[in-house]
Amino acid sequence: MTAFPASAAFGRRIPVAELRRQGLAPRFAALVKSLVWAFKLAPATVGLPATDGVKEIDVMDLAVKEGGKVPRALAALVSALDRLIPNPLVFRLFSEDGDALGFALNLKPSGGALRGDSDIFRLFRTAETDIALPQGCASLETLLLRFADAVAGMAPRAGEGLRGLDERHYRLEALRAERADLERKIARETQLDRKYALAKELQDVEQWMKGLLS
Repeated sequence: MTAFPASAAFGRRIPVAELRRQGLAPRFAALVKSLVWAFKLAPATVGLPATDGVKEIDVMDLAVKEGGKVPRALAALVSALDRLIPNPLVFRLFSEDGDALGFALNLKPSGGALRGDSDIFRLFRTAETDIALPQGCASLETLLLRFADAVAGMAPRAGEGLRGLDERHYRLEALRAERADLERKIARETQLDRKYALAKELQDVEQWMKGLLS
């Protein structure tokens, strides 16, 4: 897993009682073995300046119980933690036995809020378990954007901030869903003219996806 600086270690376990006050305890107990606020990436701990958008990045270690659905667990947890912690969140995901499962993060600004369930499911996620912490960053916001690139494969464009990258990621995910739907329709279609039309639609969707990734 990504090695965060020892100077940023926090190591605070978030108890169920604290989450119960956010109305989360039943789902938390069913899906999650433990949640630890592992690191606080801030100017004082990593030597990178804050910006108006990112004043601190908080890293959470989330261990999911056997059979737990990671996206579902994240959706519930981020919804509650967003009311507790005002900063962008990075999750290191683990199995109940401690095996690494991957990473997830949100791109909300410090002091900001996720804007409903659609944003919760727009978390950047990856099953990669070995991602190097970006080096040579000019600020905490640059670090978060470059980490999002490592997780989701979407490099920030010149002058693109948190909101811009988040919206581009949302459009890409929508196109990926549309591509999967078209591929299913093409596989089922028996009329050649209709299959050809669907294939043309698929080609257009893939071109739009390339544009979002460039």
